[in-house]
Amino acid sequence: MKITKVVLPILAAVAIGGTPTTTFAGATQPAMSGHGWPDHFDKCFGSGFATMTNNCSDTVGNSRLLIVPTIVDPSGTYLTWVHAAGNGSNGMTNCQAIGVTANNIGVSFSQILSTNTSKASQTLVLGWVTVPGGGTLHYECHVAQGGGSVINVGRD
Repeated sequence: MKITKVVLPILAAVAIGGTPTTTFAGATQPAMSGHGWPDHFDKCFGSGFATMTNNCSDTVGNSRLLIVPTIVDPSGTYLTWVHAAGNGSNGMTNCQAIGVTANNIGVSFSQILSTNTSKASQTLVLGWVTVPGGGTLHYECHVAQGGGSVINVGRD
């Protein structure tokens, strides 16, 4: 019911050609519900509260891939965002949202955006992604080595 109250006004505004106001108060999911890829049990990732942090040291520019899957009901077009941070010195975290069919085929992709190197939480507004009926929305974040993090992902 809550999602319907948030999504219907946005879809109505888009349908009549308007631009919805985004408060980033829609459905959010903690990053700790994600997993490493290709190793689901990547020991570099540590979690605390909602956050997943890349605790491994590596050379500048290296990162670990974190996948955060979400279930979307009803299907539709959603504005996506991520709250993430760099490692505090020389590494950035970058993320993208992907709409996936029930057969696991990516059909809609947001832009790829990066944080700066700061450890302070930053909001990356990834853009609009269409999720087909029976499909899912997932986020792929390359998390900076040595302390980069993803706090949560969301959609309006």
